[in-house]
Order: sequence, then C-alpha cells, then structure tokens
Amino acid sequence: MNGRVIFLQLDQWRLRFLHLDIDQLKDNQRDYVKLWIDPFYRLVRRNPPLWYSRLLLESMIEVYHSWYRELSRLNEPFYLKIWLYHPNFINSQIVVAIRDCLHNYDNVFDKSNEVKEFPYKALGNQEILGQFLWELHIDSDNYWISDILEDIQLGFKTEKQVETLKRRAYKSETVEVSYGKDELYKIKVGDIWVGQSKQG
Repeated sequence: MNGRVIFLQLDQWRLRFLHLDIDQLKDNQRDYVKLWIDPFYRLVRRNPPLWYSRLLLESMIEVYHSWYRELSRLNEPFYLKIWLYHPNFINSQIVVAIRDCLHNYDNVFDKSNEVKEFPYKALGNQEILGQFLWELHIDSDNYWISDILEDIQLGFKTEKQVETLKRRAYKSETVEVSYGKDELYKIKVGDIWVGQSKQG
C-alpha cells in the first residue's frame, strides 16, 4: 500500500469521527472509536510502523479534544478517556460514557503496580501528550477455565500447556457468571495507558 493511500485513510478516519454523534450518545449513553484503518485493523491485527502510529495518536487527540468540547456543552458529568495500548497500539481507542453508564469503565482494567514512565519517546510529541494525565493499567489476555477444559477435550491444548498458562497468570479469580462459577486466569501482554485531559 502506498503512502498516499495510508495518509488518505488516516484523514478519512479523523474526519469521520471528529464530531461526536450526541443523539446516539444520549440514546446509548456510551460510545467509542477504534483505529479501524486497513491493513492494520483486521481479523489478525498488526501495529502500524512507529511514524504512522504517532500520526494516528495525534489524530486521536484531535478527536478527543473535539469530543471534549461537545460534551462540555451538555453540562453534565461524562467519562472521556483515551485507552492507549502499548505495545499493542492498534487496539487503542477513545471511549465516552454518560448518565447510567458513567461509571461502567471505572474498573475495566487492572491497575498496574509497576513504576514506569509514560513512553513519550516512542509515541512522539511530548508537548501534546503532556496535556494528559496518564494512568498505567495492565493489558491482559483472559482465559476461562471452562474454555480451557473444552480446548483440552477437543485436543486444542494439552495439560502441560494449561499448567504453563496457569503459572504465567499474574492473577486468577473465581467469578460468578450466568452458568455458575468459573475461574479466570489473566496473563499480561502489555500496558494500557488510560489518559484524560488535564482540563478536567
């Protein structure tokens, strides 16, 4: 894919999402936008080159500020944050919620206890990124024991692989689900920097 097409796709993505659909937001009380840009965002996702990721992030911040201005006119509390995945950048998104959904995302990620600096050097313009408060969370792959047992029965996983998976998990917990109790294992695959503007 040539550079001209990639820049065109980026510009189309930015223009498509620059203005928040307030009516739809009022109906659903939450919304989000992901980096739906081909060839990076497909069934098998891959990260864009670093220079393009930086341009994408600048566009995300432009969309964020536009949404912030529109939300501020509602004169009611709102959740508006950038979920910045690192190194799995292509999974990044902007998320908004209001009213009954206002606190839906408060505990969606596990907070990280690591002491780590925000990756300004990798992601570009420190002046722009420094306008945000960034909080470090854990990007994890989650495995349910019910799915794991099924995979063993179907021959997709071995007992040895399952033991390795359990050892690698930074956290396991028993969760009440619709079909009873299940055990969840979480394996860290990266970081998620949850950012919001210092304006509020």
